[in-house]
Amino acid sequence: MSFRTKKLKTTTSDTFNGLPILTPKGGLVLNYLDRLYDTIDKAVTQYPRTTAIRVDLRLAKSLLFDDSSVIKNLIASLDAQIQADLSRKKRRGQTARSCKVRYAWCKERSTSLSHHYHLVLLLNKDVYHSLGRFEQKGNLSDMIKRAWCRALDIKADEGDTLVHFPENPTYWLEFNSDRFDQQLDDLFKRVSYLAKVETKHYGDRYRSFGCSRT
Repeated sequence: MSFRTKKLKTTTSDTFNGLPILTPKGGLVLNYLDRLYDTIDKAVTQYPRTTAIRVDLRLAKSLLFDDSSVIKNLIASLDAQIQADLSRKKRRGQTARSCKVRYAWCKERSTSLSHHYHLVLLLNKDVYHSLGRFEQKGNLSDMIKRAWCRALDIKADEGDTLVHFPENPTYWLEFNSDRFDQQLDDLFKRVSYLAKVETKHYGDRYRSFGCSRT
């Protein structure tokens, strides 16, 4: 354990701000939980109907670099694809809507040589309700795969092996629904995983956690 790890305030409680959280070995970082909470709050404030997507991202075997800017590049590519999609829909006469991409990510490494990333994306549910069929092109899952390949500067067809959507990857938050409290509980407990201390590396010069700022 590095001195940076010792400075982190952690919790082994099973709740945070009244919401359920996971209780992994080593605990969860309180500052990360706070930023997750804030990111979700910003998303629901702008879009009372919000879609949350969990994604796991791997590096190609030939890429052993450790550079968190790949997440920035992924988000930039995904946002560009989304804005282009919205423009096409507007030209076809569909209702003009906005869709800001909010996100949180963590970087981990256990026994492998390279890191992998866990990501949650928060989008306007009135624009993107689901990932779509994984084998189809042009839907949200395809855009995420393309964005990751562009971030890594590799061929688009490698996305199927490097982008993984875990079991039950999609959550919906509907602020005006009587189900909202349960929806928020379920999502926050799932994404609290990103705040766990174990398998993160704090002694290098790269970040292990990040969120959208606005």
